Amino acid sequence: MKRFFALVSLCGLSIPLALLGADPIRLVGSDLVADTLGPELKAFATANELPLAIDLRGSRLGLETLQAGGAELGLIVLGAEDTPPGPEFANSVVGYLTTVVAVPSTVPLTQIHFAQLAGVFGASEVTNYKRWSELGVTGSWGVRGITAVAVSRRGGLAVDLFRYQVLKTPDLKPTVVQFDEVARAAGRISGEEGGIALLPSPPEEGGPLKVLLVAKSERDVAYGPTAENLHTGDYPLRLAVRLVFRKTDAKRLNFLLRHLLADETAPALLRAGVVPLPVQARNQLVFELENLR
Repeated sequence: MKRFFALVSLCGLSIPLALLGADPIRLVGSDLVADTLGPELKAFATANELPLAIDLRGSRLGLETLQAGGAELGLIVLGAEDTPPGPEFANSVVGYLTTVVAVPSTVPLTQIHFAQLAGVFGASEVTNYKRWSELGVTGSWGVRGITAVAVSRRGGLAVDLFRYQVLKTPDLKPTVVQFDEVARAAGRISGEEGGIALLPSPPEEGGPLKVLLVAKSERDVAYGPTAENLHTGDYPLRLAVRLVFRKTDAKRLNFLLRHLLADETAPALLRAGVVPLPVQARNQLVFELENLR
């Protein structure tokens, strides 16, 4: 045990003595991160002798459980229609869900705006784009038809985020091909036929696909889905994932909160479809949480 405390000290972290042998910290929240982040947190808790109980079955249920006193920490995704927690709760962004627009790397197109995307994917829009030339693409691609592809709800919130932020009515064209898995959606447009896909995360760099910059309107500057652009709001397709807990629990939760915001946890968040905060923003948040009163 002494060796354990020495290792923790070297890492710049400290587990409050009250946590050792205490009741477990109860973590609730979004089921979107359960399969990826859940096992990572269990392994972290086991390795550090941290009592932790994880129950990730949905954000609304998680928030209700937090407010009723049935949990100490939540990883919560709040929609525009959801009521935020009261002032007794800390409510800090840990990362962002997003919708990435991908096309074959050989398509001579670098950016796109909401009205164009709506014309490709929306069932009730003024425009109805079927060919690449209608998006300003020239050459051999221009005469080809556009295959519209999306990752379904089973693969995350990317398609719903798109539907409610881009389309006038949240109805996709019946011709939009949907897949439950990101790899299958990306593979569908990687072939000779090509297409345009709505994905929850960017495809691998240097591969057959590339990410388009996105703007809200033709007059706006288009941005890519980097951590910095998501955090500033420049990339418009985003939904925050939040750390929610009672401010009075901040000291008890500090060790776990620092891990969730650490560099070594960022890959697990990315695998769960959550783009972590930029490093500087994470460091600032760690400082703020440590000084929370």
